[in-house]
Amino acid sequence: MAALQALIAGNLFAWLLVFTRIGAAMMVMPVFGDQFVPTQVRLMLAMVISIIVTPVLLAQLPPEPASPLTLFLLLAGEIMVGVFIGSLARMMFSALEVAGMIIAMQTGLSNAFVFNPSLATQGSLPGSLLSWLALLLILISNLHYMMLTAVVHSYDVFKPGAPLPVGDFAQIIIRMVADSFAIGVEMAAPFIATGLVFALALGIMARLAPQMQVFFVFTSAQIAFGLFLFAITVSAMMTFWLRHFESTLAQFVSPG
Repeated sequence: MAALQALIAGNLFAWLLVFTRIGAAMMVMPVFGDQFVPTQVRLMLAMVISIIVTPVLLAQLPPEPASPLTLFLLLAGEIMVGVFIGSLARMMFSALEVAGMIIAMQTGLSNAFVFNPSLATQGSLPGSLLSWLALLLILISNLHYMMLTAVVHSYDVFKPGAPLPVGDFAQIIIRMVADSFAIGVEMAAPFIATGLVFALALGIMARLAPQMQVFFVFTSAQIAFGLFLFAITVSAMMTFWLRHFESTLAQFVSPG
């Protein structure tokens, strides 16, 4: 009887340790952690996935700590690792919002705001559309499985119970923010170029015909051309973003 109780307690501790990291990651990462996904669904998914992968990760888990304080610190470290991994995937969505804001400003849609599912707040119309497309492409390309695989493989990089590389976490977060902004600017590069040319042409026309309100007259033409350019470039933009999103996850799936 004592042996059975010890076995149950050990398995429960292992499951709790795995659930802490996977649950924290799923509460933050896109698709699983978006606001339109009910909290109960996220919780149940995290519990089921933890039950499935716990036997695979048993060899990498530390023994059950003797004191409650040690257990609390161990669980806090696992939560930090899970939030860190989920935040990396979430930060890639900020590139879409950066690109959307630039596109909105260059096409005259900067005052059009709608609900952005990835940020759970109002955002630009192009940025919200890009975020919805990103969620759809992640599901179509099965990258949501890759996100879960990245969390499981993170045990090869961040051992439970080992000291957390807080300095490395901060450097990676800073680099990801800079990379996300650069990716967003690169996605919107065609709109920046055409916007500059369009503004230069309107400026010349305003000098040649000062009596005509060229910027007011050609606003509709600017929006129409921007929507046309968006239609012919959205496929390339999302392919470019999806490749960077996959490479970010691949750092944990294949850390070597």
